[in-house]
Amino acid sequence: MKNKYAIVDIETTGTFSNKGGITEIAIIVTDGENIIETYETLVNPQAEIPPFVVNLTGITNQMVQKAPLFGEIAEKVASILEGTIFVAHNVSFDYKYVKYELDLAGYRIGQARLCTVRLSRKILPGLPSYSLGKLTRTLGIAHNNKHRAMSDTMATTELFHLLLKKGKRDILKTLTDVAKSPNLPANLPERIYNKLPKDTGVYYFYNQKKEVIYIGKAKNIYQRITAHFTGKATAQKLAFYKEIAHVRYELTGTETIAALLEDAEIKYYWPIYNRSQKSRVNKFGVFVYENQLGIKQLGITKIGNQIQPIKTFPSMSETRRWLLQQIEKFDLKPKFCGMSEFDDETVSIEKHKQNIEAFLQQHNIGLNTFLLVGKGREEEEKSFIYFENGKYKGFGFVEEYFDFKKKEEIQKYIQLREETVTTRAILRAENRKDFFEIFVL
Repeated sequence: MKNKYAIVDIETTGTFSNKGGITEIAIIVTDGENIIETYETLVNPQAEIPPFVVNLTGITNQMVQKAPLFGEIAEKVASILEGTIFVAHNVSFDYKYVKYELDLAGYRIGQARLCTVRLSRKILPGLPSYSLGKLTRTLGIAHNNKHRAMSDTMATTELFHLLLKKGKRDILKTLTDVAKSPNLPANLPERIYNKLPKDTGVYYFYNQKKEVIYIGKAKNIYQRITAHFTGKATAQKLAFYKEIAHVRYELTGTETIAALLEDAEIKYYWPIYNRSQKSRVNKFGVFVYENQLGIKQLGITKIGNQIQPIKTFPSMSETRRWLLQQIEKFDLKPKFCGMSEFDDETVSIEKHKQNIEAFLQQHNIGLNTFLLVGKGREEEEKSFIYFENGKYKGFGFVEEYFDFKKKEEIQKYIQLREETVTTRAILRAENRKDFFEIFVL
C-alpha cells in the first residue's frame, strides 16, 4: 500500500504572537505520483495583517474579513491530514503552526513529517539556493503566484514528486530517522546538530544573515538544544524555529562560567529572542564602602557597573526595607547605613565595626584578590574565576597542574569581563558549588 502525503502551505499575519494567526491554508494529498485531494481556504486570523505582509502575499484584511475562523475549518483540516505524512517546504514552521491551531480547536495530530528543504539539500546537493522560489526556477517547476498557499503547495507537490523519483531511498530513510529525532528547523544542517557536544557551555543560534538571535547556557548542550525542538509549539517558538540556520557553542567546564559567559554575550549581542534577560527590572542596590575614617558603611544607590551591589531590588522602598532588617538583625549602626534618622546611639562605632564584618561574611563580601578553581573543558584542564580586591574580573582555563600561586602567570590566561548586577548574583557563595579550590593571592 502506498503512503499518502499531505503537502501543506500556510500564509500568516507575520506577527507570530497570540494576536496573530493563519490567513490562508492549502493542502494537496498525493500518493507520491498522483494527486488524490485538494483543499484551500482563506482564514480569518482575527488580527490585523501588516502592510508589508499584504504586499508580500496579496492577502488583504478585507479578503479575510468574512473568511472562516480556523476553529471552523479545524475538523476538515484534521480529517484531511489523518493517516498522511505531513510534507512542507520548511516543515518545522508549517507543521507546528497548524498543530498549534488544531490543538486550540481540540483536535490532535501527531504524524511523520518530511521537509522538502532538507530533502532537496540531500537529494539535489550543490544548488545555489533551496528557497522554494529559487528551487522551482532552477528545476523548471511552474510557480506563478508566489506567497499564496495553493500556488506554493502546487509547486511543493511537483518538487516532492521529483524528489521521490530521484531519491526514494533517502526519503524512506528520512521517515525512519524522523521518528527517532526532534523536528529540527529546516535551515539548520543535521550534520551540525549531530556533532553537538554533551558538555557544559554556552550555545548561539544564528539566522541566515549570520546574526545571533539567541544565546543560552546548558549543562548538556546537546540535550538543551534538542529540548528547543521538542515539546508543545507556541507562536513565538514557530517564529524562532523558522529563523534558525546555524548553531555555535563554547565549552566552559562549569555551569558557573557558562552563566557568566552567557550574561556577557547577551549584553554584547542583545539577541532578539533573549528578551527575558533584557528586561531586568532591579534598579536599586545595597553596597559596601569605606568612609574617610576607614569605617565600613552600607549605602543605597541606583545600579551601575561601577558599583558592587550586595543585593538588588526593583524599588527604593523595598531596598530600604531590606536594609533596615539587616541593621536590626546584625545590630549595625544606622548612621553608617544611610539611615541616620533611625540612629538612637545605642550601637557604638566599635560594635558596628565588629558586626558589619559578620554581615559581610554572611553575604560573602570581601576585598581579597583570589581565585575560584574548578573543572576544565577537558580532563587535563582546570577553569578559574578571578577576583581582584573583591571584584569579579573574568575567568580563564589552564592546564591541570598550573601553579596558581604565580599571579603574573595567571594574568596571561584571564578573559577579562565586566562585573554586573547579574554576575554578582551568579557568584554568590551558594552558587559556587562547581568550584573545589580557593587561592587567595
